[in-house]
Amino acid sequence: MEKIAAKALWFQARMPVSMRFRRKFRPLLFRFVMPILQYRRKKNADTEVDGLTLRTKLEVFHPNYFFSSKILGRYLAPRVAANQKVLDMGTGAGLIGIIAAKRGAQVLAVDINPTAVALTTENARRHALNGRWRCLESDLFTRLDPMEKFDWIVFNPPYFAGSAQRPEEAAWYAGENYETIDRFLEQAKNFLTAIGKVVLILSSDMPLALLQDKFQRFDYRLAAHESKSHLFEIFHLVQLQAGEGQFEFRRD
Repeated sequence: MEKIAAKALWFQARMPVSMRFRRKFRPLLFRFVMPILQYRRKKNADTEVDGLTLRTKLEVFHPNYFFSSKILGRYLAPRVAANQKVLDMGTGAGLIGIIAAKRGAQVLAVDINPTAVALTTENARRHALNGRWRCLESDLFTRLDPMEKFDWIVFNPPYFAGSAQRPEEAAWYAGENYETIDRFLEQAKNFLTAIGKVVLILSSDMPLALLQDKFQRFDYRLAAHESKSHLFEIFHLVQLQAGEGQFEFRRD
């Protein structure tokens, strides 16, 4: 794997012209598509994602209609090893954690939304994970055992500035200045093993330079970065390690 200096400034990646053109039509498309998606989501029907059948609920981030969870799950799958410990933060319907458990990892799935906790517990039971799965209702790390350490802490964070008024809105709104991500970064390093990594999936719709500043402020090193273009946005898969030297990373 080639080492690349952080002069590449991952957070300043230019959006392709074709994507910038498509984005002009995004509000119009969403105006017509979102009511259809809402109607379908109200059915709380099963959905198929990468060979996994998952139950869904309107009050929980949908693992198929919203692309970030499955992109993050596909990224993690070849990297996680059997018996490693994985914390699936903000688990939603449980897709990412179930993918890791299917690979033989020991998974703790966490969500602030009690409906998500019940849903992901049901989905995990469907997949017979044989003791490799635990689920906990918690506001980030609040209710975790402070002595527990993880090889991977995986988080699909809320992408938008603003205050969540209900637990289900925590999947979308991170606070006026992305305070949820501040709290996550501040606490996550206390739950990592010596070689443990944090993996975040971020969107070009987010203030990425601000988030990079947060990584540095909370003393994380950017260990790896990969980008995925998808329709109207670029998703950035970012691996972080606690400690100094944040100006060098590896591209997988």
